[in-house]
Order: sequence, then C-alpha cells, then structure tokens
Amino acid sequence: MDYPNARPDRWEPAPEDIEVGVTVVGAVRLRCLLDPDWGSVLCFRVAPGELAQYVGVVTGLETGTPGLYLTDAGRWRFPTPEKRSELRRTVIDLYGDWKASAPTR
Repeated sequence: MDYPNARPDRWEPAPEDIEVGVTVVGAVRLRCLLDPDWGSVLCFRVAPGELAQYVGVVTGLETGTPGLYLTDAGRWRFPTPEKRSELRRTVIDLYGDWKASAPTR
C-alpha cells in the first residue's frame, strides 16, 4: 500500500512549534527539532537534495548539565571533544532562543 507523502524523495516539514533551528558546525548543517515528550532536541544533518540523516540528540535541556548523544555513524563528523561540545552548546542556545520567543500556551 502506498501512503501519502511516503515517497522517499518527498518529506513534510515539521510543525513550526517544534522547530528549534538550524545550525552549522564545521561543514555540517543541522536541523534541530524539539521532542517535547522527552524534553530533548533531535539533530538531523541536512543537505540540499538529500534526505535528512539523524545525527544525535541533546537531552536534559532544562538541567544544568544537558548531555549530547551522537549516533556511531555521526561521530566521524565531530572528531574532537571540542566539536561535540560546540554542537551541544549551539543546540542549547538555539533551544533557549526558541523557548524565549515561543508563545505561551
């Protein structure tokens, strides 16, 4: 059975209320989406003409020590602890900006 929008060459954008932002770390462009059920931000590598690829997740955003978890396949893109820390800090900052500008419900 063929479902609407199930074609691999087409995807629907995420609803705006969970879009945290897009960041660039080195040569990697990442799209960050909030998962409100888990209190985490999912990071996807994005490139024009390519399908998004899951890179990792930043969890514990409301704590003093949020953690960054990268997939094994994505680790080569962030070969140093400094690059991983830069990604984590950038995503946390995007989340903070998003939260400050998000309308209250």
